[in-house]
Amino acid sequence: MCGRYSQTFELAEAIKRFSLKSPPFNCKPSYNIAPGSMAPVVCAGGMKLYKWGFIPSWAAKKPSSGYAGQIGNVFRLPLFSAGNPLESKFSGIESAGQSESGPDREGFINARAEGIASRPVFRNVFYKSRCLVPCDGFYEWQSSAGAKIPYRFEMRDKSLFAIAGVYEESTGTYAVITAAANALVRAIHHRMPVIIEKRHEALWLDPKMRDSETLLPLLRGYDSSLMHGYRVSDLVNDPKNDSPDCLKPVEQ
Repeated sequence: MCGRYSQTFELAEAIKRFSLKSPPFNCKPSYNIAPGSMAPVVCAGGMKLYKWGFIPSWAAKKPSSGYAGQIGNVFRLPLFSAGNPLESKFSGIESAGQSESGPDREGFINARAEGIASRPVFRNVFYKSRCLVPCDGFYEWQSSAGAKIPYRFEMRDKSLFAIAGVYEESTGTYAVITAAANALVRAIHHRMPVIIEKRHEALWLDPKMRDSETLLPLLRGYDSSLMHGYRVSDLVNDPKNDSPDCLKPVEQ
């Protein structure tokens, strides 16, 4: 899965990288973005500020009583009760593999690439509301003797890249798409976020493109030779820690 990533660049750098107009908001660099955070994503209409934790439109209507919470005019409802088998069937959520402390993890933070075009939760947005998540690194956790050891993965040249995502405009939320890990990440975790090659970014964002035979092949593990990974401090485990220290390598 993907449970943390970073955007350590200034917003102006992302605007230039994706050839966008300046959005009506600003964001500071973040070294440890966690589920529940508000973060910039690139959509066909430009850059938006959305919450990480996908809520489909049909799950956000105002209930008669006992609603879970409200942000603005949008009421948040749990999609399925805890332990309901439909949750794992339709969401693609996996075990976290890191600290459970921090922002509320309501909604679906990840969407599995396998079957995304047919799952009821993600089917509509896969075809109509795809986005790119600007990123310069993500974290995965290795299980070792009952402990969860964090590792950071990034491009060898430290460049900014784009993770594939889907979003729901009416709820202001998004999810990161994951796929089977490449050879590099697989040594730590069996899943990784899908990184869209730069040459395919415009295609992925195009709302007129609804051909699954064209889109689904884009959702695969990225070329390992272009990436590198290293162990980082347990500071990353707590989303309250958001500083350059999260990026520092730890000797093994």
